[in-house]
Amino acid sequence: MDKKLKTDFCGLSFKNPVIVPAGVHGRSGEVIREVSKTGVSGICTKTIVSKPVHDVLPCFTSVKAGMINSVFGSDLSSEYWFTEGIKEAKEGESVVIANLAGFTPEESAELAVRAEKSGADMIMLPTHCPHMGEILSAMFPGMENHEPKLTDLSPMKQAVKLIKAAVNIPVVVKLSGSFSNIVKEWAIGVKEAGADGIACSDAFGPALAIDTNTGQPKLGGPRGVGGLTGPAIMPITLRMVLEIAMTIDLPIIGVGGVTTADDVVQYIMAGATLVGVCTAGHIKGVKQYSKIISDLEKYLNRKNLDSFNSIRGLTVKRIEERKANKQAAVTEPLVPDVRQELCISCYKCMDVCAYDAVEIIGGPGSGGKVKMIPDRCIGCGLCVSVCPTDALEQVYYS
Repeated sequence: MDKKLKTDFCGLSFKNPVIVPAGVHGRSGEVIREVSKTGVSGICTKTIVSKPVHDVLPCFTSVKAGMINSVFGSDLSSEYWFTEGIKEAKEGESVVIANLAGFTPEESAELAVRAEKSGADMIMLPTHCPHMGEILSAMFPGMENHEPKLTDLSPMKQAVKLIKAAVNIPVVVKLSGSFSNIVKEWAIGVKEAGADGIACSDAFGPALAIDTNTGQPKLGGPRGVGGLTGPAIMPITLRMVLEIAMTIDLPIIGVGGVTTADDVVQYIMAGATLVGVCTAGHIKGVKQYSKIISDLEKYLNRKNLDSFNSIRGLTVKRIEERKANKQAAVTEPLVPDVRQELCISCYKCMDVCAYDAVEIIGGPGSGGKVKMIPDRCIGCGLCVSVCPTDALEQVYYS
């Protein structure tokens, strides 16, 4: 593996920016050890809790742009993880991250102490599960399980402070996608609590999919809801990472919807140091991890970059440049240039243009290439984004 991929995070060395967040590929020490052979630099355990709860079934369903799950965490006991699981995971080739959650801040700290003693390299603390409350209430009638207020940061802050006082390994807080519109407040809170790093984000939700043959929700539980992951959430989680990078100076793990090396690069440009890949590995298999890492190496070589340091946070810089150059709100349309030598006559630009601003040279049916009609084009940019060969060029910002 190219040494140019190497990066540091919270004082730990990672051989590349790709890690596997909490999920099926962290379900046991044996699985973590085997998945580490794909080349990923770090792997999280499934969420370790003091009292495992069985998942309501079915607990996974594929949707158009990702997956919905109603998984709670590890179905293996904390005793297993702290006596066997983490020890076996450490036999692999990746940094081992203990993802854990207690019902109280004090319990989270107790779990963290045991995780460190068992050999975990880092602690990750999740903050909110969008489907857990109603399912636990249905499984255990009368159980006191109040849904936390999304604006109440105090349990997280207390847990971080207790964990930091009890362990010497890095502590990272993983934000929920549910905090999308208040991510700045949570980022500041994580920083104030004393965490070493921040991850963003966990699943969005509650989300729902329905079987139209039966009318049944596709997942188990009272309403069949779960957390949404996969490509559908990436534009939102990417924006959340950008806002975190523009708000605080903690190192960031970007998580959400990554399926390609280009996705990883986008997160790094938004300000992330490490990038989590989870749903893609679940849907496409562990080989997807190796492909993404290989393609990242090719990207660095193609761009003649020595590392990702030179592009980390590049988008933050570009936003600042827009403001400095008085380009924060450009309103004059720029008609795309057509590079005829690259046009393959796929006509995708015509399909998406709602203004009839694209026509075929030689007329319909001729198989000719496209050209723009300046009087009709409003410069919206949609055609540029769907062109598969970059035959359309539109440079609003230099």
